[in-house]
Amino acid sequence: MRSLLARLAVLGAFAAGVAACSNGSGGALPFAGPPNGAGGSSGQFQSGSNGSALLRFIQGSPDATFGGPAKSSVDVCVDNLPFGVLNPSVSYGQASGLYAIAGGISHTVAVYPTLPSGQQGLECPTAPGPYLGLSTILVTTVTPAVGTRQTIVLGGTNPSGGPNTLGLYVYTEPSFAITPAGNEVISHNAAPAYSTSKGTGVGFGYCTTTVTPCTVPTNLTGAQNLAKPTKSSPTATVNNGTVQSGINAVPAGFYDGTGVPAGTVVPVTSVAAPNAAAGQPYVIELYAIDAAAGGLNLVPVVEQTLGFGF
Repeated sequence: MRSLLARLAVLGAFAAGVAACSNGSGGALPFAGPPNGAGGSSGQFQSGSNGSALLRFIQGSPDATFGGPAKSSVDVCVDNLPFGVLNPSVSYGQASGLYAIAGGISHTVAVYPTLPSGQQGLECPTAPGPYLGLSTILVTTVTPAVGTRQTIVLGGTNPSGGPNTLGLYVYTEPSFAITPAGNEVISHNAAPAYSTSKGTGVGFGYCTTTVTPCTVPTNLTGAQNLAKPTKSSPTATVNNGTVQSGINAVPAGFYDGTGVPAGTVVPVTSVAAPNAAAGQPYVIELYAIDAAAGGLNLVPVVEQTLGFGF
């Protein structure tokens, strides 16, 4: 009896610690169910569940074949709960907030066509199975280690008669090795269709003057040709590479373009440099994603480096 009470006390302390975890803006991070979402029964000790990991989701596929009232949006479920708890819908070109789950164990991530407003997330209790005849777009299984961050990108396209690059592309984010000594950019090639059509990777850079068009382009160090990413399977993830580049100051903007083995990357899409998070080092995540008609887009995300305990 004493052993059981001790275990329940430990689980209670862990849940309280996760609930108190700050998202850097004073709010609480959502947590995928007590104790591990669909991974265990409440009150039972779960091996490997003694710490949290963080997930981010990006909708990076321009395909308009997902159905629903907003065809570019998708709903995301982790185990049997909505990603983000309150609203799991993510639109094309957008990144979700960070979502805390138990690290060290497996979780199922299921992506559905978005449901009408106010109904998003109703499909999650049946995930990864169909909901009232609505099947998943894609499913994968993630097993993030305790204290790590992973980004899951719905990327690529599935054109009729063309190569099917639609998939879930996973990136285990690096630790912030450059900060706080300096500003940092972390680049990701999450544009498999563009990479396939060009027969090369994607390159990244920054702009020191105007943003559109991006004049005076400068490569981000080491990020001039990131290889085409590999999609994950329903049962396991494939970690794709990232590149960390230090920058001396916050530029006017960032850009991506066709990767080059040498020379300067020619800008295809430029975006304004996001503002820094108050009181935090300047760390920007850049995700190149596919655009309609074979184009290339860029999603910048301000990384929250403090307030999570790792």
